Amino acid sequence: MVHINLLPVRQIKQRAAAGKQLLVMSVAVLVILAMLAVAGLTQKGQITSLQNEITKLEQDKKRLAAKLKLIKKLEADKAIIEKQIIIVAKLKHSSSLTVHVLDEVARTTPPDRIWLSSLTQSGGSLKITGTALDNRTIAKYMDDLKNPEKTPYITGVTLSKTSMKTFAGRSLKSFSLSCSVAVPAQKTEDKGDGKK
Repeated sequence: MVHINLLPVRQIKQRAAAGKQLLVMSVAVLVILAMLAVAGLTQKGQITSLQNEITKLEQDKKRLAAKLKLIKKLEADKAIIEKQIIIVAKLKHSSSLTVHVLDEVARTTPPDRIWLSSLTQSGGSLKITGTALDNRTIAKYMDDLKNPEKTPYITGVTLSKTSMKTFAGRSLKSFSLSCSVAVPAQKTEDKGDGKK
């Protein structure tokens, strides 16, 4: 007798479908794992690239910090030099003013009628003390000092005090004058025009 093993067709189809599903799920899992591996490698590459960039930026920061420190030092040195230039210009202006004032006093003082005992300049003020033959000589001397054509650097001459003084048996007048000194406005404008 012949035995025929007839397996149910449904079970065979179910096994085939389950095998296909298992294969599809295995392929899907492998694809997902491959995608995760690619994403992980990509992120690892990005992390390495970013770390290299951070290292480079830190090196640039250190290099630029040294340059920034040098720039700040140069700016501080520049400020000091500018202050020194201003001081030198003031000293030059002041010494020039003093030279002109001394020259004008020397040219204006009559040698045979007035003898100066002291001349003190402090900033924009000048004090002259001396001895003259008489009051008229002192008045003329003051007029000469006030004259802008003769003494453009000296202005505002006022008599502080006078007194009698006996010298070598002769009565003389001791006097003290207060004056203002400054560079004339016209001279300042000329200098400004010369710079242009």
